[in-house]
Amino acid sequence: MFIVDKFQLQDDEYIFPYHYLTNLDNNIPTIYKRLSWGYEYITYIDFIRNHIEQKLKPNTMLDIGCGDGYLINSFDYDTSKSYKGIDLSERAIGFAKAFSDGHDFECIDLFKINAKFNVVCLIEVLEHIPDDILQTFIAEAFSKVEIGGHMIIAVPTTVDNVHKKHYRHYDESLLKNQCDLYNFELIEQVRLYKKSSILERLIKFSQRRNSKTLKRMAWNWHKKNTYFSDINAGKHLVAIYKRTS
Repeated sequence: MFIVDKFQLQDDEYIFPYHYLTNLDNNIPTIYKRLSWGYEYITYIDFIRNHIEQKLKPNTMLDIGCGDGYLINSFDYDTSKSYKGIDLSERAIGFAKAFSDGHDFECIDLFKINAKFNVVCLIEVLEHIPDDILQTFIAEAFSKVEIGGHMIIAVPTTVDNVHKKHYRHYDESLLKNQCDLYNFELIEQVRLYKKSSILERLIKFSQRRNSKTLKRMAWNWHKKNTYFSDINAGKHLVAIYKRTS
């Protein structure tokens, strides 16, 4: 009963492709009507996207639990590359396809995917997986990474209370215990987004004035002061693993 309810809570949010209400273009954030979660979301998406584009540069990528496809669709479509997003929500995949200029999206169970990829992403997914299948799910997700490839995981941290649609929030120790697989090496781990009353005021002021200059100033202040955080305040934890064998 609880499994169905928690999945339904998430699926019900896809009456609209809400992630597309946020955007970051040339360090100018656009957050529709000052969405409270907008800066949080584009912070970890910006970090992950930049890491993929600038460091990993994959030819193949799988985004597990892609939702409405925002991450995959943020990359320009390139016929020489294969980026695929999967999700169990038919509505979410419908939106992902609608916003796509060529990327592959499919409503399919992870366990039915047979291919391996340069990069596999689990972005804000693990907290949605029930305890009784979590380790099996993690092992299956990691098995989709080719040797020399990378797994990127993002999870909400214990800085926030557990949301009603989540099973758990994370700290570094819990994530390590769940994902410390023998043939993967943790190569980077960061805490992102520190809540700040100064940032909230900057966001509200720049949005109210609807000024690109003020929006860029607010984002640049955020990048210097609250984009990265520590274990006491960072609301999101991102870990990057490399498959060694």
